[in-house]
Amino acid sequence: MHKFIRFLFVAAALATTSLCAWAQPATDTGRAVAAFRQGDYPQALLLFREAEAAGNRSAKLRFNLGVTLFRLGRYREASGYFQPLLLEPQWRDLAEYNLGLVARRQGDQTLASRHFRRVSEHASSPKLQRLAALQFGRLVARGESAAPRPWLAMASVNAGFDDNPYAVKNELLAEDAVGEDQFFELFAWGQYRLAGSETDGWRVHGYGFTRRYSELDSLNLGSLSANLSRDSLWAGWLLETGAGAELVTLGGEQVSRQLQLIARARREFGGIGVQLSYVPAYYAGGENYRYLDGWRQRFSARAERQAFGGAEMGIYYLFDTNDRADLQQAADDYYSYSPLRHAFGTDIRWRFLSRWEVRAGVEYRRSVYDGNNRIADDSGEWFEYQRESDRFRTWISTRYRLTPSFSLDGKLQSIDNRENQDIYDFDKTELSFGASYVF
Repeated sequence: MHKFIRFLFVAAALATTSLCAWAQPATDTGRAVAAFRQGDYPQALLLFREAEAAGNRSAKLRFNLGVTLFRLGRYREASGYFQPLLLEPQWRDLAEYNLGLVARRQGDQTLASRHFRRVSEHASSPKLQRLAALQFGRLVARGESAAPRPWLAMASVNAGFDDNPYAVKNELLAEDAVGEDQFFELFAWGQYRLAGSETDGWRVHGYGFTRRYSELDSLNLGSLSANLSRDSLWAGWLLETGAGAELVTLGGEQVSRQLQLIARARREFGGIGVQLSYVPAYYAGGENYRYLDGWRQRFSARAERQAFGGAEMGIYYLFDTNDRADLQQAADDYYSYSPLRHAFGTDIRWRFLSRWEVRAGVEYRRSVYDGNNRIADDSGEWFEYQRESDRFRTWISTRYRLTPSFSLDGKLQSIDNRENQDIYDFDKTELSFGASYVF
């Protein structure tokens, strides 16, 4: 098998030519191939990168880069080169076979089996069909994979402590009604593929969540969501488009119902994973929450790549705009519930010994509410102001996999919120432990 893969690699590399004859002299890919054959993969990568920088954008060079990165153990970056080749008819089967190898090395045997099975059934090369069938058969024989399931699900249970459940000014925490409390959480998520595959198909998915406090029943939170999505591949981007609905309750009372559209895109660029998301939604508040009626639009952008020591680092930006009915309780007072928000954050993830994972992150969020609030001060005098807030959130979480499906989890989160009216300032810390299972 290794000889065959090397043969394919060498054949592809020898055929590589520059697409820009007018540019500087093309990098000698023959030297890159020689370095690869001698096992000097760092040097081969350097030479192939030089060819790429010189303007060579051929599918052959992208494949060579993917194989070289695979040999260096940089599987995520390798996948970023193989994935767009699924759109190239001449390279589709070979790219998918290599994606199967990448998935197997990353420990995702289910995804690996899907790639191998498709190649074994549809590849135009009989030799590649046999290789893929052999890989698929080995996974099945080891009990690491079976025929691809149309469904996937996970569930988690957590118990924790919240030192400020109402998120109010710290001086008020002496009151019994707003003090610290313990909580219990349940979360479940699942999806079912109606037709097709991860890159060309339809699926339904959704989740359910509830948090129950020991004493503060009025803060018990629940949400239920259902969505229909279309997955597709376009110009190297993995796309998700669809629509969904969500119901949210607080203290057993309906807070809102929402209908939303979904548009997400994901792609790798030379080892940097880029994710984009746009989710517009319309909210209808419950009987006592009519001020939440209206539109909400969310956009997010995220980039992540492998960092030092095998860690993965990400940076992201979130934009959230709202046009709600807002709240006017009487002739004189007015409260805006239509914030414009910008959030910037970064996080990092470490994996140790393939079983233990630690994540940490920090986020800053700036909120400015539309319209001027009109309220009375302690002396009864009315005044107007535009509500603004700055929130800092930090967190650290850990997950230890006892088995490939069963994990133990923990999380510590802290929030520091400051506003231009200090009555809304608060600090909040949550600590939770639990377990999760993937079905």
